[in-house]
Amino acid sequence: MRVSANRIAAAVATLALVASGLGTLAIGAATPALALDNGVALTPPMGWNSWNSLGTDVTEQQVKQTIDFMSANGLVQAGYNTVTIDDGWSKLYRSDQKAWFARNADGGMQLYDSAGHPVSGSDGTGIDPTSGHLSPNPNFPGQTVNGRKMNGIQYLAQYAHSKGMKFGVYATDTYETCQDHPGSLGHESTDAADLVSWGVDFVKYDDCPYGPAITGPDGHNYGTQGEGRELTQSIYARVQTFQKALDAASAAQGKPRVVLSVSAQPPHTGLPYLLNANDPARTDPVILAAGTPQYQAPGYAPTGVWCGQVANLCRIGGDRNSDLNGVLYQGQLATALQYPGNVRPGSWNDLDMSFAGWNDPYGDYGVTDTCTCHKPFTDDESRTELSILSMLAAPLISGADLRNAADSQHSSQGYTWSTGISAASLAMLKNADLIAVDQDAKAQPGTLVASPPNSPTAPVILKRTLANGDTAVALVNQDPANPASPSTTLSALGLSGGGYSYKELWTGATGTTTGTVGGGTLPPHGTALYRISAVGGTPPSGIVGDGRYHAIAAGGSGGQVLEAQGGCGAAVGSNTDINAYDSSSPAQQWLFTPNADGTVQITDNCNTPGAQVHTVLSGGNGVGTAYLLNSYPGNPWQKWKVAQSGSGALTVTNVGNGLTLDVAGTTPGSYVLTNPANTAAPGQSWTTTW
Repeated sequence: MRVSANRIAAAVATLALVASGLGTLAIGAATPALALDNGVALTPPMGWNSWNSLGTDVTEQQVKQTIDFMSANGLVQAGYNTVTIDDGWSKLYRSDQKAWFARNADGGMQLYDSAGHPVSGSDGTGIDPTSGHLSPNPNFPGQTVNGRKMNGIQYLAQYAHSKGMKFGVYATDTYETCQDHPGSLGHESTDAADLVSWGVDFVKYDDCPYGPAITGPDGHNYGTQGEGRELTQSIYARVQTFQKALDAASAAQGKPRVVLSVSAQPPHTGLPYLLNANDPARTDPVILAAGTPQYQAPGYAPTGVWCGQVANLCRIGGDRNSDLNGVLYQGQLATALQYPGNVRPGSWNDLDMSFAGWNDPYGDYGVTDTCTCHKPFTDDESRTELSILSMLAAPLISGADLRNAADSQHSSQGYTWSTGISAASLAMLKNADLIAVDQDAKAQPGTLVASPPNSPTAPVILKRTLANGDTAVALVNQDPANPASPSTTLSALGLSGGGYSYKELWTGATGTTTGTVGGGTLPPHGTALYRISAVGGTPPSGIVGDGRYHAIAAGGSGGQVLEAQGGCGAAVGSNTDINAYDSSSPAQQWLFTPNADGTVQITDNCNTPGAQVHTVLSGGNGVGTAYLLNSYPGNPWQKWKVAQSGSGALTVTNVGNGLTLDVAGTTPGSYVLTNPANTAAPGQSWTTTW
């Protein structure tokens, strides 16, 4: 939620009321409700949002510049593939009006009764007088492409798609947006159909109730909760209505489903006495199991309980600014840790846009602008923020100005500066090891190691179990002024047995340990992020069907392992080769899944939209390279027989051609291919590295 100035005081007052709520609201018997499973956002979305750097002044040209920069500087290839315009992109009125809608004394849209008389709406009644369609404001004039006239949103969606990217916009489940533009409440079908027809792939859906502070019949001051239907329908219900409208529009137009990101905020509690008796939040078993505090209505706060039932991304806290405390334990980290059940493929806890690499657009910081509320992150703080987000499997949506220095130049009071992201910050965003943790296929968020910190400056240690059995560990120094040396142990992480190898994902340092992890000095607000792997031991006999990703090394190659040649960014249809083992590379990780006929499908751990997404090891119709294709069930060239000798060595034979997995040489980059079986060929003997 991006709050207008005249609403900040009311929001703060309401937040205090939320904190004081006690007890539970009694609700009727539950009926079954299923979590949203619309097949999108199966990994945490990555991309960019305009608000932090460009606010409501964002223009078509600026968005094009951002798309061009992201495409040209490796961000799209790294996974940051969605560009979203936040609040303010539309005109202030719908197409059937000629001017801004009337507003009441409390800043809300003026509602009317059936006779056309103005009403306050605070009793849940009132009619929205507006009709028609949303349309882009003059900052988005549109273009003609191949003889087709497009409005500004259509044009930018098409432009993003032409660069292999996705495109998103902002909307709200209220009568108006946080910046006073038309909201989608009551217009869900119209707006959803328009957005889908324009090519929108992602919608950030906010909740911005205007209106008077309301004292209920129970004497409780509920603060500003909205007016009219905003008071009789839960956020849950309003989001669900829009989500269903999006799905219906996608189906009707034959287009892909849209990712829905809910940005509803904790201060919004609703009015229990006005909530419709048939509101779906009343009977959702997830909400029933969690209970609803006194003075709150079900389907409002906290969003971490229920949001994944109706949306793909779920804001679990308020807006953050350029203060690292917002993402540390005293901020949204502690909140996110309370709701691990809301994290799964298709549902992610959202901690707001990232400030890593953000520069102050309001002035030359330290010169014309000295407000600490605009202080850019240090490099250490940027690494810490990104580490925490990745450990929580949170969306990585940058709020930095992703444009070059010339395009992002500002002038004020005789000073000129650029808000464009630095090369160092750009490299942080693209850190492949960090992204692999965030996007890990297990979709299991991190947990706290040991007790919660006993002060706002005490270190925090997080661990996260990854799909291939590795463990990610973040050691966070929360102290803004002093260095710290946090550490943990293998036993505290739940790891036992032999030794472990590690890689620190920011410095690239590697090593082994049998006991302690960390212990080095971290700067103020600094973080060390480790990926830990077991080393040594006997290859597991249960490699097939164990649900884990494994690396397999070719005999006679000095331990080099099977990989997708060119990495996960390579196109579908690319070959496989062997290369030096890298425990953090998903292109070297393989899942052995049994088929019903006793054969095996071998799938990589890549998840790179537009390139490889869990492609399947395939053989040709004769001697030749083994390559990677999308899965085709029943295809014999994607079926393999895997036999394991008493020593643990594997022989992998293709069903379609009857040939055995082999290597063309022993140097890095040598092709992996299928050859006639030969027990004397060392390359046909494969062993598991984990």
